[in-house]
Amino acid sequence: MTVFTYKRIQHEASLSLTFWDDPTVDGFQALLMTPKSMLRTYDNVFKLVNLVKLQTSCKKLLLLNELMDHSGNYVLTALPFVLSLLQRGLGERIHLLVHSLPQDPEWPVDSAPPKHKDQPPLSIGLLLNLEHALSVLERGPPADNPKAAEFRQLWGSLSQLRRFQDGAITEAVLWSGNSISHRRFIVLKIINHLLELHADIPKSCIIVAGGQLDDVINHTTGEEESLEVVQSYDDLSRKLWQLKDLPLSITSVQGAHQALRYTQVFPPVPVRLDYSFFEKKKNRLGLVPKENNPCPCYIAPIKVIVHMEGSGKWPSEPMAIRHVKAAFHICLRELLCNQHNYRCHATPGYLDVWKVALTPHLFTALLRWASFASFTCFPLLTGKTIP
Repeated sequence: MTVFTYKRIQHEASLSLTFWDDPTVDGFQALLMTPKSMLRTYDNVFKLVNLVKLQTSCKKLLLLNELMDHSGNYVLTALPFVLSLLQRGLGERIHLLVHSLPQDPEWPVDSAPPKHKDQPPLSIGLLLNLEHALSVLERGPPADNPKAAEFRQLWGSLSQLRRFQDGAITEAVLWSGNSISHRRFIVLKIINHLLELHADIPKSCIIVAGGQLDDVINHTTGEEESLEVVQSYDDLSRKLWQLKDLPLSITSVQGAHQALRYTQVFPPVPVRLDYSFFEKKKNRLGLVPKENNPCPCYIAPIKVIVHMEGSGKWPSEPMAIRHVKAAFHICLRELLCNQHNYRCHATPGYLDVWKVALTPHLFTALLRWASFASFTCFPLLTGKTIP
């Protein structure tokens, strides 16, 4: 048993106790009856193939004595040292590093035993620390610290002296990553660099499950756009909570759209209006495309659910409740316009709010009438026309 297997057992034992202590979870079904593969358990999983390369690793890592202790099995000999190397390099980026154990092969007594290179690929799983996993900077010790030599030896030519804003001069490694989709591969870059530098394992021997479809998606994977939508939603939520003189207080504001859960591949993006393509209505509540121009681009709506406190004075008739909702929309429009300078358009069924090129589209919530218990937030529905 390696030390990494021991830590894995500790981690899974802790999770098991959490499941057993939770009365809302069927612990027996989840722990004893549900199969759990490595791909479903860990954030990143990569495989080491062409294991004959580990024979060269044993020579470079000076593991000839250990190789004799394992009867020439270079896979079992090099594995603990390779894992320790990855643990040093990944550091705070991961919570847990696990691996699959090679199974003892079986063979007929009248034939030669299988060779070590014929073993199946080794799988290594990583449980990421999301606070540090995507960091582009690996900051080391100061230049005059004795540990600086160890840091340079670990990272090789990638280690450079850098001066930071706090005046400190330290060893550091800077990884390239202009977007979140690029920074997700920093962990893979670290693994490739360390294994090739210290164990002579080339990149061709490392196979990673993930990122194969990123090239199909044009330009970006949508994380930055989703973050802008979430920030706009958070700001609107704070403004709603800060509204004064509401007839009923707001009890909760909840997002109900894929972009707010970071699960929409192409989230809505801010669009600026080109007014030369439109004609304004007399009441200035909408824009109409000109006859000689095509229709403007459309952005899918973003829903946000906002609940209001209940009241015993509400009418019981559905039509009367709709009238009360319309009155709430008018009241909300006036408060948002006066207190936060938003452009709003109230209708009987919803309230449009134009905010920093993203238009929240609000529906009032009456807890007593469940079918109307929601607010909705939409981004801008009209924008610059596409020629």
